[in-house]
Amino acid sequence: MFSVPNEGDGSERSAVLLSLMASLLFGSQFVVLKAGMGDLDPLFFGAMTAGTGGLVALAYVLWINSISLRTFLHWEVWAAAIASAAMISLQYVGLTMTAASVGGLIVGSNIIFVAPISALVFRERLGWSRALGVAIGLAGVFTISTGWDLSSLASGQLLGNVLLAGASLCIALSYPINRLATRKMGFEEWVAGFHLLIPLLLLPLALMDGDIGVASPETVPAILFVGALCTSVPTLLWAKGLQSLAFVTSATILLSESVFAVILGVVVLGEPLTLPTVAGALMVFSAIFLALYKNRNKKGM
Repeated sequence: MFSVPNEGDGSERSAVLLSLMASLLFGSQFVVLKAGMGDLDPLFFGAMTAGTGGLVALAYVLWINSISLRTFLHWEVWAAAIASAAMISLQYVGLTMTAASVGGLIVGSNIIFVAPISALVFRERLGWSRALGVAIGLAGVFTISTGWDLSSLASGQLLGNVLLAGASLCIALSYPINRLATRKMGFEEWVAGFHLLIPLLLLPLALMDGDIGVASPETVPAILFVGALCTSVPTLLWAKGLQSLAFVTSATILLSESVFAVILGVVVLGEPLTLPTVAGALMVFSAIFLALYKNRNKKGM
């Protein structure tokens, strides 16, 4: 279903396509979350979406016969579950305090954390093209989200933005966990395993205050959409693509998540398509090109 060639330029092109597909699905969640969460407790909403995604992944791995109870004996599965539960908690709560576009910017900027993490854990080098791609990509998502109206940065939504920055850090941590996990098990087994554990971590937190809120008519469709299409499925695509891409390259491609979020906002919510939005989108895709450019005469570029 998600197979790509093992090596060569074709493998990298396939990995880029998988990462872009993951970005599209990840990006769609911001519009759906803002429209469908309503007054429901964000942690309970997150538990339901993660549980739905876990069931989708479980059905797939059972179909290909690549999971067993031994999956849950690997520390990487539990580490990914903890990091993902923290990410969902911070992201969903943060989105109740700030705009979806700002959320897309901050969550999509996880490459800020990926670069030092990959350098420390796996000794990856950026190279000039990827470093430039990171800078242009961040400028692009900043342009998309703010239109360079700096007054939007002082809108009293600091706490929500800080929570989303924490979610971004949790996403960055998933890169080395993925690489370590897939040395011991298939990426499908890893993704299904930790998605099945996430609700077990989130539900007790959601139920602690005894009030999970009130579901709106949009809540159930939103849970099904986010759970089925924006959790385990894009994670499977991303994890497969990461097998043929460096951490920083993969994270830079995922910057397009913010572009897709804006495009869907225009199409679905009727938001205006402004010149800064178009300019920012062009910058992000330019960053993707630079991140993939290799100077083959220099090792590590």
